[in-house]
Amino acid sequence: MYIYSVTKYNPDTRGKIDEWIDMSCIGDTYDGIVFTLEEYLRVEANYIEAIERIMDDLGVKTLTVSYLERRFHDYAYHPSSRRAFNALYPIRMRDMRKKMKTGNVLSRRHIPNILRLMLRNGLYAELEHKTEGSDEAYMFKVFIGYDYMMGVHSAVDLSSLQDELRQLAMYLED
Repeated sequence: MYIYSVTKYNPDTRGKIDEWIDMSCIGDTYDGIVFTLEEYLRVEANYIEAIERIMDDLGVKTLTVSYLERRFHDYAYHPSSRRAFNALYPIRMRDMRKKMKTGNVLSRRHIPNILRLMLRNGLYAELEHKTEGSDEAYMFKVFIGYDYMMGVHSAVDLSSLQDELRQLAMYLED
């Protein structure tokens, strides 16, 4: 099994500069620049795109929720207006969060919203894909750890995707 971290943190500058670690940092200043919702959403989209590219490379069409934990708070970031909240957390995403259970099989169209909820600390989940008929526990797994670190386990070496992910400002490290 290959075990990776996929992150926004550039290995060349990690630990040398102060960086935001999750959505609750919106409004704080890092290296003299105010961290905005727009910047957060841009980076979040890169995380989702990175997983979609890995899934495409592996031929993975669905993921199963193998572990699920609801957070004490529903949402780590609350926009100032109800309208902004509804735009950030559409009703279908909030319903998905409520209905999510261990064992749910997620299609490709549902995976981005689940990843958003995970990245936004709305829930902790481990999503896996098992090859049908395989004795292996899983062939692919993704989860979000602390400080916006995404864990990826794969039965296949993903190092060939390093350059492709780097174009998204994402770093694949083993």
